[in-house]
Amino acid sequence: MRKILVTTAWPYGNGPIHLGHFAGMVLPADIFARYHRMKGNKVAMVSGTDMHGTPISLRAEKEGMTPEELSEKYHKIIKKSLMDMGASYELYTKTTTENHYETVQELFSTLQEKGYIYRDTMKLFYCPECDRFLPDRYVEGVCPHCGEEQARGDQCDECGMTLDPIDLKEPYCSICNSTPKEKESEHHFLALSEFTEQLSEWIKTKEGEWKPNVINFTKQWLEDGLEDRPITRDMDWGVPIPNGEEGKSIYVWFDAVIGYLSATKEYTEEWREYWEDEEAETYYFIGKDNIPFHAIIWPAMLMGYNGLNIPHCVSANEFLNLEGRQFSTSRNWAVWLNEVPFDPDAVRYHLTSIMPENKDSNFTWEGFQTKNNEELVSTYGNYVHRVLTLTQTKLNGEINPSQIEVDEEVQNKINKITIEAGEKIDNREFKKALEKVISLASYGNTYLNQKEPWKSENPEKTLYNCLNITKALAIITAPFMPHSSQNLWQMLGKTDKIHEQNWSEAKKPIQETTIKEPEPLFKKIEDKEIEKQKDKLGSEKMEKKQNKIPFEKFQEMDIRVVEIKAAEEIEGSKKLLKIKADIGEEERQFVAGLAETHKTEELIGQQAIAITNLEEAEIFGEKSEGMILAADENDRPILLKPEKETEVGTPIK
Repeated sequence: MRKILVTTAWPYGNGPIHLGHFAGMVLPADIFARYHRMKGNKVAMVSGTDMHGTPISLRAEKEGMTPEELSEKYHKIIKKSLMDMGASYELYTKTTTENHYETVQELFSTLQEKGYIYRDTMKLFYCPECDRFLPDRYVEGVCPHCGEEQARGDQCDECGMTLDPIDLKEPYCSICNSTPKEKESEHHFLALSEFTEQLSEWIKTKEGEWKPNVINFTKQWLEDGLEDRPITRDMDWGVPIPNGEEGKSIYVWFDAVIGYLSATKEYTEEWREYWEDEEAETYYFIGKDNIPFHAIIWPAMLMGYNGLNIPHCVSANEFLNLEGRQFSTSRNWAVWLNEVPFDPDAVRYHLTSIMPENKDSNFTWEGFQTKNNEELVSTYGNYVHRVLTLTQTKLNGEINPSQIEVDEEVQNKINKITIEAGEKIDNREFKKALEKVISLASYGNTYLNQKEPWKSENPEKTLYNCLNITKALAIITAPFMPHSSQNLWQMLGKTDKIHEQNWSEAKKPIQETTIKEPEPLFKKIEDKEIEKQKDKLGSEKMEKKQNKIPFEKFQEMDIRVVEIKAAEEIEGSKKLLKIKADIGEEERQFVAGLAETHKTEELIGQQAIAITNLEEAEIFGEKSEGMILAADENDRPILLKPEKETEVGTPIK
């Protein structure tokens, strides 16, 4: 029996999580954990919500809440959405528990006593207006690498580069928009550079075992030279520094990774079996942006502490995109896990089939619909329903295998796929494992069609072997689709839980049983359901950007007559149009919510009224350099025009 600790990166408690988070770290971990439980291994899957990140305190300030109130609110939302999607954590906790604080402080103190944590000064941004030092996410500016104008102080979402606030061009305080000043502050540092040689030797032992993206990224970091890192910050919200330092707390990246240890301690008194037994295996399922923290910094902390297991495997997925573009919280370009209106198993199936294991992949609503309708409904679900219905009609739902012969070809197929799918899961090749699993359903359909038991006076043998395939499918789909596999197990007349079965049970022929009335495992998804989800993408951001402007503000606006030169639909949106218009001295691009009430060809050549001195915005991925004005008529936008043809660029007073 193997002892396996399965962990997932801790999401920030500043909002719900989206499908990209779930597909990148939680789903692969859950499949892996469920499989190993069914193999009879001792598994602990733990994680929780990171309650201390600067995104939390920043959002809390803007919403007039305390960080504790905000993070607690979203911790509950995140936890429920994960459970609803079938994530089988032994413990999903949070970083504000007393146990976590004690674990972080004990590790901090031990590293400090051993000389791996020391004090030094560093230059930070200080906001004179707010009268405080600014943590990384409290600073925004121009990215020094790609020129993105709204890069955060810790990372640029546009190019993905990790940043230091001091490196930003044209920095400003994200709270008051004033320009901060550089100022020195004393902090604690982790002597990361001292672990270069030890980490380099260790990472060599993982070549050929870990994904190339993790190995290559880690080796590059080591070759570039490790620098000591600050592990405290000028904020009250966070784990207090041992012995107390007013106005400072332990930095979230140091705090959060220790959560894997504290969560295991919280889950079981036998936590040492996972952390001190050298035979135990620890698996970290993360996104690629978290590689340095899990393949360099956390291992270095564990090496310095000594006596605790360093990672057995760091399994980092690439990014899942949405309709061809990166998930973006700020642009509301996301599918939030707590708002997904479809069968969790159907979502899990599709996300596994496109999992970004070795390269970025793309989620589209049409792709999800196709996978559900053609594979889950028409292939897998249809096969199961046919077999169970035929067993009901031909055999009164009863099967007694004592006098029935096992088809050797069918049994060999079941055995082969069960073994191969398990090996793929253990090797963290989840897409290939799922392909193996669904191929058994395809084989079952072919076998059933060839044997045609509906024409036979003695269909027992065919249906018996088809039920053996069905039983195997119930078991080997369980890690991927836990809800439907349990439903199928019950339809086969079983009263226990599917996840209590050993993986090898899939290879054993079905015993005497009475089949229950079959029900469809999956439901077909209609076009209108998909269109509804596509319409939601970016809609809140659109509403925010297209808000009505208070009357008193109009005197500050440059409102003028413009002429529409071009108009086209924006892919993925049923409401928005991209419009190019002559404003007098130049052409500008606008995004306007006119698609449902105006045809593009009819707009060309028309005059309209526009505000031309608004700050440039990005709406649904398109640049908008002002606002085309519209009237609200029965909740439908109608283009505003001058009463008579007017010279383009004429101001409206």
